[in-house]
Amino acid sequence: MRHFRFSILLLLSLCLWAAPGLAASATAQAADASAVKTASAAQAASGTNNAAQSKDADAASKQQADGGATGAENAPTRHDPWEMIWAGQRDMLNDIKATAVRLSDAFSGQAANLTDKVQPYEEEARRLLVLTNTFKNWPNPMEAVSRRITVTVTQLNQLLEPVMLARSEAQGLLERVNYMADSLPDDLHDERLSPEMQNYIQEIGQARLRLAAVLAQCDSALAPSLALLARLEKTRQDISNQLPVLWKNYYLQSPVPYLSPDAWADFGQQMRYSYQGMMLRLPVEMPVTPDQWGTAALRFLICLLFTGVITLLLYRRWIKRDSRSAARHIFRVSLPWLCLGLSLLGSSLSAAGEFFRLFLALGNLSIILGQVFLAWDLRLLKYPDVEEQPAPFLRLMPLTLCAYALLYLPLTKPLVLALWAALLIASLVWRQRWRKANCGSLQLESSVLDGDSIVLWLCLLLALSGLHIYSMALYLLFVSCSLALELSLGGMALISNINEHLPKEGARAALARLLVALAAPVVLVAAVVGVLLWVGTLPGGMYLLGEYVFKGVNVGATQFNIVQILLIISVFYLTRTAVAMGSRFLAKLPKQGLQIDATLIPPMQTAFTYAVWAIFGLFVLRALGMELSNLAMVAGGLSVGIGFGMQTIVNNFLSGLILIFSRTLQAGDVVEVGGITGRVRKISVRATMVETYDNALIYVPNSEFVASRLINWTRNSRTVRREIKLGVAYGSNTALVMKLLLAVANGHENVLKYPTPSVTFNDFGASTLDFLLRFWVKDYDVGVSTASDIRLAIEKQFREHHIEVAFPQLDVHIKDMPPRVKSPQAPSRARVGRPARRLPHRAPQTRSAQRDGTAKNVRAATPESASADGKRPPAP
Repeated sequence: MRHFRFSILLLLSLCLWAAPGLAASATAQAADASAVKTASAAQAASGTNNAAQSKDADAASKQQADGGATGAENAPTRHDPWEMIWAGQRDMLNDIKATAVRLSDAFSGQAANLTDKVQPYEEEARRLLVLTNTFKNWPNPMEAVSRRITVTVTQLNQLLEPVMLARSEAQGLLERVNYMADSLPDDLHDERLSPEMQNYIQEIGQARLRLAAVLAQCDSALAPSLALLARLEKTRQDISNQLPVLWKNYYLQSPVPYLSPDAWADFGQQMRYSYQGMMLRLPVEMPVTPDQWGTAALRFLICLLFTGVITLLLYRRWIKRDSRSAARHIFRVSLPWLCLGLSLLGSSLSAAGEFFRLFLALGNLSIILGQVFLAWDLRLLKYPDVEEQPAPFLRLMPLTLCAYALLYLPLTKPLVLALWAALLIASLVWRQRWRKANCGSLQLESSVLDGDSIVLWLCLLLALSGLHIYSMALYLLFVSCSLALELSLGGMALISNINEHLPKEGARAALARLLVALAAPVVLVAAVVGVLLWVGTLPGGMYLLGEYVFKGVNVGATQFNIVQILLIISVFYLTRTAVAMGSRFLAKLPKQGLQIDATLIPPMQTAFTYAVWAIFGLFVLRALGMELSNLAMVAGGLSVGIGFGMQTIVNNFLSGLILIFSRTLQAGDVVEVGGITGRVRKISVRATMVETYDNALIYVPNSEFVASRLINWTRNSRTVRREIKLGVAYGSNTALVMKLLLAVANGHENVLKYPTPSVTFNDFGASTLDFLLRFWVKDYDVGVSTASDIRLAIEKQFREHHIEVAFPQLDVHIKDMPPRVKSPQAPSRARVGRPARRLPHRAPQTRSAQRDGTAKNVRAATPESASADGKRPPAP
């Protein structure tokens, strides 16, 4: 081992000795290469094209490289590393100067035609600004103008992109040169500097001037275009801010005077305006150029292929030969409609980040139809006894699609109102003739179909009142909420069915239950998104969603929106699942072979539960925008509330925490508090559940366990001591009594042999000789029955050995008897008094004469003292 260490040290010494030579050689080679690069850069910057000088420079560079390499081999320490760094600094400065010259020359050619190229876009921008002021109160043309502004801004940015890139490059180089100039020390401006250093400072100044000139040229050429872009961006932002209000006013418009002749006077002109509006919205509704159509088609095919493959894989995984027809219908009809809708939504996104409204509307409608089929299929899986038939809500779809078409087309208001009223009347007539769907035990579908006629009548009344927009919105709201409710019930039923077939133990069970916990909020989110799809399909629906749904409502400094609410609900389900899984995991720790006290599990579960829910509470506060520093103010308010009205609640809460974590009480303990004896079933933070031996559950506040006297019979162990007190008559054999008592106690199977039973002669009582038998039973629950058995055995042994168990006695001494009174009735009818009760023997050997005399006196006095009617005569 010692030789091995010596070898290692020797090898390290050789490496350290050879390292400077190798480093110097590499540094010399790098310096030579840097010198060659510096010479080439200087030659390019000077702009000379002399072939002889170039050839001489190449030869000199080659000779210098060869000589440098040879010198590096012969003299490793010839070149200084700091000289190499300084040469690199000069090379970087020369590169910057060469790049500045190149940018200046390139910009001269680009700026020549930039003004002519920008002129058409400036004219287009002016037209768009005029149209913005013209259509400022109409949402449909304003949306088309906004889309056209987006296209113009995109094309103008593409035109200015080369110049902008050149300017960005020049700006970056200028920042580097400024950094190099700022890094110069103050004393380098002295006249005593070397020519090399003076040349370096002069080159930095020249580079700064050249780059500043390039930036000035770029800014001068780009100034009009940038100002135009800024104005267009501001106009587009103003339109985006106005569109939610315009669409809101559009849907909350005043009644249409369709019965007035003025509403139909210029009908032809209005139709021409409608046609022009449709043509104006074509770039908004669908792609226009071949590139846009190609991009939309490619996205559609990719999304359709992706969703179709997933559907096919799920079909092969879950559908068997014996699968029900409802399950097959999900993969053959419902999911294909959903895949088609998702593909249309994917193709609706344009390259500029905008949506093609027609593709968006068609995609939403396809998803809505898929939801109709899917919700009914899920309901059939839950209720197999229902007759298989087409989805009942499918009958509501024709009028729904007509409502969307009337809202979508920019037709005149009187015409839209007349068409919608005619559709409502036709639907009411058709509802009276159709055969009612047999939904069996499905009350939701039956109630919706029965209430559809009532909703149609309400919609017709609104339409006839001139509020056709309200009428269509009411019907769409009714159908969307009904479908969302049906989808939620079907989804929750499917989750319950899956939960019943999940494994109960192992890691797969934990993962499966976590997924089930996620599935519940997913169903809720799907229902909410299903309703939002109906809103997003409307014209201007995306603006309404973004302004009034996703932005939420402000309550003071706190903001609520649908996304936050769904997130909080989802995290709530996750927290509840985490608490259940964590508690189950802690309960199984003793069974996993860990050396842990089983009594520690309930406090650990309680601590884990409250910790997880506390984290959830903090998350909710943070999600609602409340700063955690504001909790101090909340705590101050709580302290006032606790001082006035929450003393008892807080007292019980803190007492519960004390009981849980101090382990004074545990589930299963037999306690006695406040005159109540029972077994502890559950300890919560407010009260403790105690089950008495009469099978009654008593909720005892926790403060009583902490503030009053508590007896825990089983805290130390289940064994308890019992006592039996008894007294025997005077004159009994005390030694025999003690022997019999010990024999009876030792002979019972529930009495412990250690500690041994004991008998003590306690006292000479007034009527008895008092003995006390103490013994230990193995379990508290058998203490009462064991004491009863021992008493029965004692009574039997005393009877066999003629030992009398005495009881309290009272001797009555009568000194004077009242005079004898003759009865007025015949002696034959005189009532004979009851004989006196004979007192038991107390001490037969010493007090027999007195007892006999007393008894005789009582017997003698009794017949004469009673009257004929059974009443005692009055005293003389």
